[in-house]
Amino acid sequence: MKQFLNIAGDPTASPMDNIPPVAEFRDAMRHLASGVSLVTTMGADGRRQGMLATAVSSVTADPPTILVCVNRTATMHSALIEGRNFCVNFLGHAHLELSRRFSSSEARDSRFDADRWTTLSTGAPVLEGALSALDCRLESAVEVGSHSVVFGKVMEIRVAPTSVDKPLLYYDRQYGAFVGV
Repeated sequence: MKQFLNIAGDPTASPMDNIPPVAEFRDAMRHLASGVSLVTTMGADGRRQGMLATAVSSVTADPPTILVCVNRTATMHSALIEGRNFCVNFLGHAHLELSRRFSSSEARDSRFDADRWTTLSTGAPVLEGALSALDCRLESAVEVGSHSVVFGKVMEIRVAPTSVDKPLLYYDRQYGAFVGV
């Protein structure tokens, strides 16, 4: 059984006591602006799969490692775990239509049709024209609630030449673009 550090000082308190309602948590998280990433994988069956993600973060630079949170009910979850590879493609404002296509379950079979794709070391699909792409080998996955926190060792990096495109952002259930101050 996992040990929990109880900073409140009550040794009988459970970490699940007095947790806020899910809806309240989701409403609070709507106020965190996040970059939009397209996470792709080549499943063990040879099929390309992808999903949009805002829960992406660097873990360490040495060795380069990132994490992505993936809902365990997502179609690509098992493909990512079994294929043991994924690529995080950072999207720019020019990728708005692509992001809408990947957010719709209706277009699942044609998601990869309209854009140019390549592969790097792991074989995961890499979006040509992404602001940056991190090609990763799955290192580990930890189940937390409804999601798996997937850790990837970055095997190869592709960075687009300096361009006028700005990162695509997601805030309060809307897409937006970065504006410097």
